[in-house]
Amino acid sequence: EEEEQLLSYFGPFNGAPGAVYQELSTSDIKYKDVVLSTGDNIKATETQTFATLRTSRVQEDRAKIFETLYDVFNANINTYAAIYNGVLQRDWARAQARNYGSCLEAALDGSNIPLAVYESLLASVKEGTGPIKRYMKLRKEVLGLDSYHLYDGFAPLVDYEQAYDYNEITKLITESVEPLGKDYQAKMKELFGGRRIDVFENEGKSTGAYSAGVYGVHPYILLNFDETLEEVFTVAHEAGHALHSMLSMENQPYATSDYTTFVAEVASTMDENLFLDYMLKHSDDPYERVALLQQALDNISGTFYKQTFFADFEHQAHQMVEQGQPITGDALRSLYATLLEEYYGDAVVIDEIYHSYWTRIGHFFGIPFYVFKYATSYSASSQLAEGIKSDDKNTREEAVEKYLTLLKSGGNDYPMEQLKNAGVDMSKPETYEAVIKHLDRLVDQLEKELRDLNLIVM
Repeated sequence: EEEEQLLSYFGPFNGAPGAVYQELSTSDIKYKDVVLSTGDNIKATETQTFATLRTSRVQEDRAKIFETLYDVFNANINTYAAIYNGVLQRDWARAQARNYGSCLEAALDGSNIPLAVYESLLASVKEGTGPIKRYMKLRKEVLGLDSYHLYDGFAPLVDYEQAYDYNEITKLITESVEPLGKDYQAKMKELFGGRRIDVFENEGKSTGAYSAGVYGVHPYILLNFDETLEEVFTVAHEAGHALHSMLSMENQPYATSDYTTFVAEVASTMDENLFLDYMLKHSDDPYERVALLQQALDNISGTFYKQTFFADFEHQAHQMVEQGQPITGDALRSLYATLLEEYYGDAVVIDEIYHSYWTRIGHFFGIPFYVFKYATSYSASSQLAEGIKSDDKNTREEAVEKYLTLLKSGGNDYPMEQLKNAGVDMSKPETYEAVIKHLDRLVDQLEKELRDLNLIVM
């Protein structure tokens, strides 16, 4: 008790590195202007930068605005390294104070997650980079580029700017979850019809999207819906979270109704998965199908591969401190550059400015060892979806029952045990290989659609 009390005195100080990072990256950041080939003068904020990367057909403009934004971060590289060193030293001090063998072991212990889960994820993804490299090379061909850079990964493959009506897509999402049963569908309809969702952007409203469950009432959802395909998938994603909360709160007492982050993204990505299948099955527009497949592939790239890459970086950075190695801007840039080569290899040109990309990943500074949970949750939902979409009726019914039991279980057990009961062992590489195989199949589908449109020759 005395030791824990002593450690508690350092609580306010332990949050200092994250607070300093936020001030430097938000309050004190000075964005620069950039003039694009169109003659437009744009301030290269993060919002404007990624909006340009997603819409501009001119590679030089994508390069210019990306480099302009990250020059701002790179200019403070040594300060960011000093802040991150504070995070790493704090984590190692806390781990040693409680007799853990490593920072990772200390971070996973609260949810009783074995080290093998983290290690298996990293190893499986590193061995399974073939499909993501294949996708990048396919994008290079379709976009007609002599060289492909990471900032080209946001550009649309086809010109498709369909505006999606919110009321219409809520009906489609409700129809898409039919494989999960009539009760689940009824709850989805209740969610969309119950005035529980703040849909459109408004002055003074928070950005982004999230679902917040209120025990004894129902979940509320905040959206900033702009009628784009990306936001359509965001609606499906947040609806999955909300249904998870509804089922948990109906079946659990308050004390065990709150589920862990480790399983939270399972429900959201499951509904996205089912919605994609539904849309591909019912769409008769080949350009929409290409846009849908790109959305799905980019989601896997960002949720599974990229988050695992980030998890690898912060694990190795913590190991550097554990081994007494110095943490400098150059050391962290070198680590990031090495990982870029390992994960993406010859599929992209790795620009030097990308070596400093870690400076803008707020999770590194505020919530260490968090990002891997995005990848593990996505992996779990992908494996569960295989059973739910099986051609065998018995397999399908059993998978649906186990999945709904998982959602109803809330936080009544450690997440690893909950997922095992649902049929997923997160310590086994097969779980992660299922995502890699799924990505490979999606690339096959995309190639077929692009061939049919004469956008590639194969």
